Parts: sequence; C-alpha cells; structure tokens
Amino acid sequence: MEPWIEQMISDITNESTDYHEKALLQGLADLLQEQQQRITSKQGELDGKLWNPSEW
Repeated sequence: MEPWIEQMISDITNESTDYHEKALLQGLADLLQEQQQRITSKQGELDGKLWNPSEW
C-alpha cells in the first residue's frame, strides 16, 4: 500500500470517535493491503510467463 494513503487512513482512524467509521477505515486498509498483494503476485506471475517460452 502506498505510504501516503496508509498514513491518511491511520490519521483519520486515530481522530475518529465513531466505531463504525473506524471499522470502515480498517476494512479499507485491509482491502488496499489485499489488492497490493494481488498486484505483486500477478506481476510475479507475468514475469515468470514472459521468461518461460513454453507459457507463450
């Protein structure tokens, strides 16, 4: 996850007093982390296929 968005979510979460808002922000942070892991995984998969002629 990009450091600036992680910091922004953290700041807003710390300032918030509403449980629902904090839960939403935590869910957003989890979602963004999961997306980053998927992007990294797909980049590795693509890189592996590009270097393996049998996968072309």
